[in-house]
Amino acid sequence: MSLSLGWLPASQALSLVASLAAFAVLSRELGPASYAQFAVFVFVYTMAALATDFSAMGFLLVHGVSGPLRRAAWSSSAVSATAGGVALTAALFVLSFLNLPTGPPRVFDVLILVAGLVTQSLIQPLRGELMVHRRYPTVALTDVGATVAGFAAAILLAAQIHSVTVLCVQLALTSVVRLLLTLALSARGRQRTLRGRASSSSSGMAAPAPNPFRYGLKVLPLNVASYASRAIDSGTLPLILPVGAAAAYARSYQLIVTPVTQVQLSLGGAIVERMARRAALPGDNGTFDKRVWQALHVVTFVAAIVLSVGAPILEKIFFGPGWVHVALMISSMALLLPSLTLSSFMSWKLQIKAELRHSLLNLAVLMLVPLLAIVLGLLYSTIGALIGLAVGALVQGLALATLHRSLLPIPLRYAVAQIVVEWAVLAALLAVRFL
Repeated sequence: MSLSLGWLPASQALSLVASLAAFAVLSRELGPASYAQFAVFVFVYTMAALATDFSAMGFLLVHGVSGPLRRAAWSSSAVSATAGGVALTAALFVLSFLNLPTGPPRVFDVLILVAGLVTQSLIQPLRGELMVHRRYPTVALTDVGATVAGFAAAILLAAQIHSVTVLCVQLALTSVVRLLLTLALSARGRQRTLRGRASSSSSGMAAPAPNPFRYGLKVLPLNVASYASRAIDSGTLPLILPVGAAAAYARSYQLIVTPVTQVQLSLGGAIVERMARRAALPGDNGTFDKRVWQALHVVTFVAAIVLSVGAPILEKIFFGPGWVHVALMISSMALLLPSLTLSSFMSWKLQIKAELRHSLLNLAVLMLVPLLAIVLGLLYSTIGALIGLAVGALVQGLALATLHRSLLPIPLRYAVAQIVVEWAVLAALLAVRFL
C-alpha cells in the first residue's frame, strides 16, 4: 500500500482524540437524558440517509472517474440528498408521537439535522473523486478540520444551553464544514485532479458509463446493514431501558465501537478502490485481500482486549455522575469488534460484486445482533440486552463467514477457528464483569 494511505487512519486517530476530549466535557454538561434523546435522533438520521443513498462515492470507487461518470455520480447524489431530506423530516415527525426521554423533536432540531443530511449526501462525489485519485491527505485534512470545528462549536454552545440541540449542531456542522473544506482544498489541487481524470478516462474503466441508480439499488442493502446492524439497538433501547442505562449503552457504543469502525470506514474507500483494480487484473492471487484481513483482525482484536480490560478506567475518565453499568457495557461493546471487522471486510467485497441477492442476505445476517439485543432487552432489561450483544456477535460472525465463504481470503475452517477463539477470549473478559 502507498505510504500516503496512512493519512486516513491518522486523521481518524486525531478525530478520535478530539471526540473523546469533547465527550468528557459534553457528557457532564448535557447529562444522560440528552444523550439518550440524541441516540434516537442519530438512528433515524442515519437510517434516512442510508435508505435513500445511491452510493455516489462507491460508484466512482468501483467504476473510476470520467466526465460521464462524474455527472452520473452527481445526479445520484442530488436524488439522494432530496429523498433523504424528505425521509428524515417524515421520520422525525413520527418521533413526535413517541415517548422520548426529553420530549418530541423541536422544529429547530429538525431543520439542523436535515441540513446536515443534505450536505452529507452532496459531498459524496467530491470524496469519491479524491479517493480515486488517491488524494488521501486532502481527505484527511477535511475530516480532522470538520470534526474539530463541530466539537468546538458544541462545547461553546453547551455553555449556553443544556439540551440535545447542542449535539444536533455538532452533527450537522461537521458535515457542512467537511463539504466547505473539501470544495476549498479540491480547488487548490484542480490541475492535479484533471490529470487524474484524463488518466482514468484513458484506462477504459469508465466507458461506457453504467447506470448509477442501478448500482446504488444493488448496494443499498449493504449501506443500510453497515449502520443498522451497529445502531438500531442504540436507537431503540432508549424507548425500552431506563434512561440512565439507555444513555450509557449508546455512549459506550460511541466510545468503543465508533472509533474502531470509523478507522475502518476511513480506509474503506481506498481499500475498495484497490480491491476493484486488483480484481480486474489477470492472475490476481488475493494477496492484497489476505494482508487487509490479517491487519484488520490483529489490530481490532488487540484493541478489543485493551478496551475491555481498561473499562473501569474509561468509566472514570469519560463518564460523570448518573451513568450506570458503564464498565459492563464497555466490555460488551468490545466483544462486538471482531464481528464488526468481519462485516466491514465482507461489505467491501460485496460493493465490488454489487449483486442484490448477496446484499440482501448480508443485511439479514447483520440484523441478528441488534435484534437479539432488543428482544432480550424487552424480556430481561439491561442485562438481557448485553447478553443479546454477546451471543449475537458469535452467531453473526459464523453466519457471515459461512454464507460468504467464497469471499474469504483464507479457508473457511481457519476463519471459523479465528472467530471462535477471538469471541471466547473477549466473552471471558465480559463474564468477569458480571461476577
